[in-house]
Amino acid sequence: MMKKIMYLLLALSLGLNAGLLVMTLLSPDRPPLPDGEGGIRPGPPPDAGQLVDNHMQGMTRHLDLDPVQQESIRAILTRDAQRLMELQMETRAAGRRLTRAFGAPIFSPEAFLDMVREASVTREALDSLSAALLVAEAAVLTPEQRIKYAEVAPMIHTNPQQARPPHDLERRPPPRR
Repeated sequence: MMKKIMYLLLALSLGLNAGLLVMTLLSPDRPPLPDGEGGIRPGPPPDAGQLVDNHMQGMTRHLDLDPVQQESIRAILTRDAQRLMELQMETRAAGRRLTRAFGAPIFSPEAFLDMVREASVTREALDSLSAALLVAEAAVLTPEQRIKYAEVAPMIHTNPQQARPPHDLERRPPPRR
């Protein structure tokens, strides 16, 4: 039974990491969540229009989009921004539920695995929508812009002069002990 749980957690982890990459590509940078606040960020969440505006500003700044590209990408994002935000919120909520269930004084493997399956469905929907958005954006970008986008995606919402070189992105802080 424990082996099955480990394999399931490994599969979930791989899916969550892939989803995190896509979310990083499509979401503005946010400060880390304060400990103990249940994943609630200070202030109101951005609306779909703000999400589109932030993403457009970052893409235009880093990729030098021309006006036609800006209009095309804005249309792509506007079409699905609300659903993207809903799926992001559902995914975060599912993650918080999993964390609470895992840390509960009485742990129920069956209930936990049911929650993992539910979280996986939400994550899959988010990943699918995010991938569709990236494919649509890629159709508008030049090959050079796509290459640049892949390099700067984790920092698309920063000023290009403040951006770190791509090799710096591979550096990770040491694990906490």
